[in-house]
This record gives sequence, C-alpha cells and structure tokens, in this order.
Amino acid sequence: MQTAFAPERLAADPQLASSEKILRTCVHCGFCTATCPTYVLLGDELDSPRGRIYQIKDMLEGGKDATPEIVKHVDRCLSCLSCMTTCPSDVHYMHLVDHARAHIEQTYRRPLADRLMRATLAFVLPHPGRFRLALAAAWFAKPLAPLFSSVPAGAAWRDAAACARKARGALRDREPARVPGGGRAQDARRHSPGLRPGGAGARDQ
Repeated sequence: MQTAFAPERLAADPQLASSEKILRTCVHCGFCTATCPTYVLLGDELDSPRGRIYQIKDMLEGGKDATPEIVKHVDRCLSCLSCMTTCPSDVHYMHLVDHARAHIEQTYRRPLADRLMRATLAFVLPHPGRFRLALAAAWFAKPLAPLFSSVPAGAAWRDAAACARKARGALRDREPARVPGGGRAQDARRHSPGLRPGGAGARDQ
C-alpha cells in the first residue's frame, strides 16, 4: 500500500514511523476478510481488517482527529487477530489498531454514557476484590434487569453480545465439512494423535 506521510512527521514520531511500515506491507488482497468475525457477520467492508486499515491510514496520514464513524468501526474490532493468521504479507495489524486506539483516545471525546461505562470497567475489572463485589451486586440486582432494558448503554452491551453469538455461528457455518484425509472437520481435534488414548501426548505422560 502506498503512503504519503510527511518525512518530518515520521522522523519526529517513532510510533507513526512504525505504523507507516505496517501500512506499506499491506497489499489489500482481502484474505483477512474470510476470518474476521465482524465482516463475516455484518458484510461491511469498513468492518473488515482491510477496511479498518484504510480508515486508519487516512486518519494517521492526514493527522486528522478521529471521527465518530472511524471510532465505531475501530471499536467493533474484537482484537481476536484471526486476520493475522491468514495474512500472506505478515501485516502486524495488532500494532496498527493499538496505535489507532491510542490516537482515538487523544483526539476524540466519547459520549458521557460511553465514558462512564469505560471508567467503571477500568475501576472494577483489574481488581479481583472489586470484581467479586460487582458479581454479588449483579446477582442481587438481576430482578431489576427489565427496568434497564431501555438504557442505551445496556442496549449496546446486548447488541455486542448478540453480534458475538452470531459471529461464532457464522464462522462455524463456514467450517469445511471434511478435512484432508477424509475425516470430518469437527472430529479433527478429537482424533489428533496428541489427544486420543495412546497418542503422542499420552505416551509423553
């Protein structure tokens, strides 16, 4: 992929220079779209790794502030990195999307509900004690769940969970019925030498 970053900007910002090298390795072949859950589910090019790379390139190359549209598509990335397993050019997408997220946090002010949700997660999740208290509170608050059905933040979480379930189902449907050698794909793991009785894994024990 061709880039047009100003040389002085690359010299002054090592992270930008690293991202520019990653962008140049992408040949926009589209192999990544086959394993991207959000693209498989939504079918939107902007929700594929290739589409996000174009958006990130435009944002970083022009030194632009993040827009709600770019934030939406970058936020939808699950960071599963399935795209990297199929990329023939070895594009380091994980570093590129991390740079994009850092740029978003510096240049974009999220809606209040989004900021509160993120602050709550950052306050609770890294601390086991707080997380246990949150689980206990959630158990007691479960009967009140219908009262929060119309809250935008709650709707966003439900949509995300629904998307994740649909993506898993969509990827499972694309799994080949059979694998080389005549076996069924769903039995490949069960019958691998390292897992079946008497296999390599069993002999090593």
